[in-house]
Amino acid sequence: MSRNLLFSEYPMFDRIMEERPDLCRRVLETALGVPVDEVRNVVAERTLQPRVGSHGVRLDAWVRTSDALYDVEMQTYSREGLGRRMRYYQSAMDTAMLRPGATYDSLPESFIVFICLHDEFKEGLPVYTFDMICDESGSVVLGHGFRWVVLNASAWEMLPDGPLRGLLRYVATEEVGGDGLTADLAAAVEAANEDAPWREESLVMLTLEEDMRAQGRLLQKKGREEGLAEGRAEGRAEGRAEGRAAGRAEGADQLGKLIAQLMDAGRFEDARRAATDAEYREELLEELDS
Repeated sequence: MSRNLLFSEYPMFDRIMEERPDLCRRVLETALGVPVDEVRNVVAERTLQPRVGSHGVRLDAWVRTSDALYDVEMQTYSREGLGRRMRYYQSAMDTAMLRPGATYDSLPESFIVFICLHDEFKEGLPVYTFDMICDESGSVVLGHGFRWVVLNASAWEMLPDGPLRGLLRYVATEEVGGDGLTADLAAAVEAANEDAPWREESLVMLTLEEDMRAQGRLLQKKGREEGLAEGRAEGRAEGRAEGRAAGRAEGADQLGKLIAQLMDAGRFEDARRAATDAEYREELLEELDS
């Protein structure tokens, strides 16, 4: 029997953010703790490629207001290198906004918000806010115009009663609190789940993504195990064994990372083909490394 999608699952999250800019604005205000102007437009799964041939990124929700730019991401599983991921997202957003001949002052204020089901930094905090400061003097203002916030829904109980606690509780548990935002989000989720064809298609995509991710993890694990086994079996031929083991482990590790990159970019068919087609896999590796 088919199930309903959760707010934290990306097809649902993207749909709610795009179709309900009023809810998107309220989510941003709650996450950032500052007023957000009326949302002019929201583009779900906006793909940015800073230049031809460079690594592209897919943003869950690209949000424009009259005076600022926002990217809000829902992350249901841990990923390596979140800090560098946010750095690249920021550079891609800035590159997309700065037109030829424009001055740097024309860059809008920008905010990147990651809503995570897990604690990416293992410090047990519900909120991690990142800014740039001068190490030598706290009175120096750089004026860089961006802020990054990572929310850890698993630590929602650490927050005092209020909208943010309610939002993170809803993300983590799907339980609706006494605040109006989570009640309205739950109603929007229920309405979207009534669209049966879209729901079924989204569930298929989620299953495919999880299968690809699991295959990537399995290949990485297999590569490590094969490397250890070969190292033990041919310990006397130390140099050759280490070379072969490292090569096999690196190859499987590389495939796992490639599949993860393709899944992040929404390239599901490429990920499926890369798992079995070595020649096509090499083409993709060359493309992503360029």
